[in-house]
Amino acid sequence: MQAMTRRSFLKAGAATTATLAITKNLKMDFNVYAQDAKSAELIKIPSLCNGCSTYCGVWAYVKNGRLWKIEGNEVHMKSRGHLCARGHGIAQNVYNPGRITQPMKRVDNKNNFKPISWEEAFQEIGEKMQDIVEEYGGDKMVWACHGGKETYAKQFMDVIGSSTYITHYTTCFTAKTNIWSNMAGGMFYADFDNAKLMLFVGRNYAGGILPAAMKRITAAKEKGSKIIVVDPRFCELATIADEWIPIRPGTDLAFFLGLAHTLITEGLYNKEFVEEYVYGFDEFWMHNKDFDAEKAAAICGIGADKIREIARLLGENAPNAFLEPGYHGLAAHYQNSNEIMMMNVIINALIGNFWKKGGIFPAATSSLGAPEPTYYGPIAPEGVRADGAGVAGQYPLVEPSRGIPQRIPDMIEKGKARIVFFYSYNPLRSAPEPEYQKKIKNADLVVSIPYDWNETSYYTADYILPENHYLERAESPKVVNGHIYWPAAQIAARFKALQASDDSLALLDILKGITTAYGIENLYGYTVEEEMEAALAPLGISVKELQEKGCIELRPTVLPKEEGLSFNTFTKKIEFSIGAWRKEGYLGVPTWVPPLVVPREKNEFRLIHGKQPWHSHIMTTNNPYLMAITAEKNGTFMWMNSSRADELGIREGDLVTITSDIATKQINVHVTEGLHPECVWLPSTYGTFSEKLKLGYDKGINYNDFIPARVDEKTGHVMGQECIVTITKG
Repeated sequence: MQAMTRRSFLKAGAATTATLAITKNLKMDFNVYAQDAKSAELIKIPSLCNGCSTYCGVWAYVKNGRLWKIEGNEVHMKSRGHLCARGHGIAQNVYNPGRITQPMKRVDNKNNFKPISWEEAFQEIGEKMQDIVEEYGGDKMVWACHGGKETYAKQFMDVIGSSTYITHYTTCFTAKTNIWSNMAGGMFYADFDNAKLMLFVGRNYAGGILPAAMKRITAAKEKGSKIIVVDPRFCELATIADEWIPIRPGTDLAFFLGLAHTLITEGLYNKEFVEEYVYGFDEFWMHNKDFDAEKAAAICGIGADKIREIARLLGENAPNAFLEPGYHGLAAHYQNSNEIMMMNVIINALIGNFWKKGGIFPAATSSLGAPEPTYYGPIAPEGVRADGAGVAGQYPLVEPSRGIPQRIPDMIEKGKARIVFFYSYNPLRSAPEPEYQKKIKNADLVVSIPYDWNETSYYTADYILPENHYLERAESPKVVNGHIYWPAAQIAARFKALQASDDSLALLDILKGITTAYGIENLYGYTVEEEMEAALAPLGISVKELQEKGCIELRPTVLPKEEGLSFNTFTKKIEFSIGAWRKEGYLGVPTWVPPLVVPREKNEFRLIHGKQPWHSHIMTTNNPYLMAITAEKNGTFMWMNSSRADELGIREGDLVTITSDIATKQINVHVTEGLHPECVWLPSTYGTFSEKLKLGYDKGINYNDFIPARVDEKTGHVMGQECIVTITKG
């Protein structure tokens, strides 16, 4: 111990005296402080939730510069004054300790980083991009993002000649959007309010929560609407259904073919609608006339009489009935997901419910303005896509606007991708086969623009450029539509509610810095405020008015029609046979296609997954409030059917080992009768393996650990439930 000298003693004494004097002079009264805080002005600012792709309208209440509470916007069609748990949780992430607080640069291969200034980050990234583009071309840049969250990157890509803009959607719903666009010219959405019968197959609005949808579904039930849920799991939506029907996972296509066969053979379908608005009915029937309810029952495990009963209910209640078009639940899961989505279109067409009350409708929409171009420099020719989406001889049927994110490591290995940007996207956790995804680090330059220390940033990024929390930034207005039927489009926007609490920036400012350092002058020569004004100008709405109201509804444009229907397809009809498929040598109509893999042994199960109501996939596992709910509900547990658990000697809470062809993990089990015996179910949320996300780290496991990074040749989806696992106790 260092000896106390006279000088150090005098210094300590002086410091103590000064502290006492300051304390005496301040006379801090914490009761007065608390009262001042309580009586401070409460400011109400509109924004859009960032908890999922629904982007519910919210009101942020701010007091003393801090978030006080958050509420749903009462006008916004997707929130209608309500928010789910994850919406509340994601707002509180503004104070989350897992945030990245400033730009970071990788310094070694051991996931160590050092902080750098924005100026240094921009300059280094810009110079490295210049060198790579000069040697290999601008088409070697890939922009991979969640999708729907930004509109700026394409401008940069257009200038340097890159066409590889990729979203996460092949892991979510690409079979749905691809098929509906080909067959009906676009997506259609269910009218809950006026339906007499609602059939939900693989769709769980109460798990993948859309607050206004659940409010409307429950209100319809109170008015007498019948709800049938077909799902391997007794999901949250099933708790309010009139009937839950557990189906063998991977066989929904057989169930749909059985429904269609019954509708047609019993004369329950709308012949007039089919004759006037359908192309390809005869071709469909020629290939499926022998696939009756008995054949369907033998495959899907639902009795033939029950299949006929549901078909009759659809026919009797049509057109005020629907088979809900679905979302993640079936649209990226199986070898037959494309055909499942085709049958969804076909069954709704057979009951003639398009543009009918209680049926399905397209989304209302509107056009926004844009700032005048500010860049007049050279533009490179557009290169070939690195992922082959929409490219002849590769994946010609995959939507280029969606891309194929699960194979980015392949693009890098083949030299097709050398610069990779990730924006609000974390494929190491949200795409299949994380060990394979780690090869992303082999790109010449990897830049991640996240909010927190996600796995992709931690394991693969050369530079991490932190984006503001959504409440710390303003963004250009968006047209609000989709997910559910609403007769009018709405306009909403994010307005800045809080000052950035760290050295983070909005995406527009980040891209301004990178492009300027790269040598592109004035590509984004406008402010977000000017962008807002330009966007709203064609609608005659001022920024001030939108900020005051938070969400503005336009006039209704999508209302019921009895005649004169037209679809955005080649024939202007609903096409039961897809021409693009025929062109590529495939059969144009759906027929029975079995799932890719099937469990056969005593301890084999199909691994399926789904959302929990309080989490948003892998985005929220570092949130203390939402993880507290997880702890309370044993939310990380894997579900197993009670009869199968008995066979294996497994009891509630037991630890089991789960093994696939590519991974082995351990997890605790929830034993339940609410699951089909042939599968086990995992929540899609957990398995965080970034050490920087301390609250979520090593909590639970993730289905992506067990599935290879496949690509469906027609729509590009990952076949995320084509996975057989073996389970042993202990």
